[in-house]
Amino acid sequence: MKSKSLLFALAGACALPFQASAQASEVQIYGTFLPLLDQIKTSGATAPGLSPATGGATQVAATAYTGDLGNVPGRNRLTSGTSNLGFRGSYRISGDLKVIWQIESAVSPDGDAPNSLTSRNSCLGLEGNWGRVFFGNWDTPYKAPLLFVGPLRGLNPFDNALTANPGFNVPGTTTQGGRVNTAADAAFNRRQGNSVQYWTPDMNGFSGRIAYSVNEGKSAATATAPSVSPDLWSASLSYRKGAFNVTYGFEEHKNYFGLAQMGGSAGATATNAGSKDVGHELVAAYAFSTGTKVSAIVERLTYDTDETVTGKVDHYQRDAWYLLVQQRWGMNQVFGSYGKAGAGSVTVRGGGPATTNGLGGTQWSVGYVRSLAKTVDLYASAYGMNNERSASYALFPPVGKVAPGASTTGFGVGILYTF
Repeated sequence: MKSKSLLFALAGACALPFQASAQASEVQIYGTFLPLLDQIKTSGATAPGLSPATGGATQVAATAYTGDLGNVPGRNRLTSGTSNLGFRGSYRISGDLKVIWQIESAVSPDGDAPNSLTSRNSCLGLEGNWGRVFFGNWDTPYKAPLLFVGPLRGLNPFDNALTANPGFNVPGTTTQGGRVNTAADAAFNRRQGNSVQYWTPDMNGFSGRIAYSVNEGKSAATATAPSVSPDLWSASLSYRKGAFNVTYGFEEHKNYFGLAQMGGSAGATATNAGSKDVGHELVAAYAFSTGTKVSAIVERLTYDTDETVTGKVDHYQRDAWYLLVQQRWGMNQVFGSYGKAGAGSVTVRGGGPATTNGLGGTQWSVGYVRSLAKTVDLYASAYGMNNERSASYALFPPVGKVAPGASTTGFGVGILYTF
């Protein structure tokens, strides 16, 4: 009997570290699925023959105007929105200090695209009463408040793709680790890899975030090209009190050469050695006791390069705003949104003539949501992105490349499930 008692005592002593470890660790599996079946098309592409002298825009080549050949015929499609599967947790080290981690992946209920691990917000860091710091691949502070300006717990083609985006078929959202020399370089709706972020704790309703994405893509100078060091800074300051919240966001892309994707010259050349792209936004929302919620965004994007060739585009700036109104009663919700991007202003090296004729666009949506349970929604929406004669704003995901002047319209039904 004594030997058995000793054996049980030893087994219990060995189990103590494992029990303590389990108590210090927290792990959660979560996910969101929101497939949408829609019918979508583009129409009204501007006919050939337009030029800056006849009402076109300096940044749009005459060959870009296609007329009916540039319209995308109507089709049915199934999209996955921001469907995701994730794992997150923490390990308490001592007191308030703990390790935090998250691994989140995009998933495609429609089966369209292969998805890789950590393709969405993923990180490893530390958290305490002083705030949170982490390394990883994560939505920038500029993007984060935009995610809450939507009627669902996830984003679909009818959600805002007008702000944080200059048009010119720049994607409505992107995941990148730095400069990639594609249209994504001009986007401000970014999940940014190769980055470190710090979030402050809540201080009487105020909180802040700051992120830096490193210059991993720094190049060496050659006989024909300069060295460039692309990096990104993003920051936000928020205030929340009761039903009201407001956030100011700032982001700067150094040597990303976003203007090269909007009618400017290629970057990192002997005649275009550097660039700076800057975004400013104000995002606010108020939830009334009647079940009405109003959300608004105002924004300015500015793109500059060190272009030295006379007559080449060296500056573009445009302002935009977006408004969403939601009305809830019981398990039901109706919503409507409308936004407008101005044509903006452009300059060329040497101060020659330049125009942004027809570079404006508008976005709209109306819809209905029925909550079957706390974790299940049925939803339907009609929506569109209307371009002026030279503009090429697209929804996300786009139905295809949008020709100047072509407008996108669609309608669809979907289901959302979270766990």
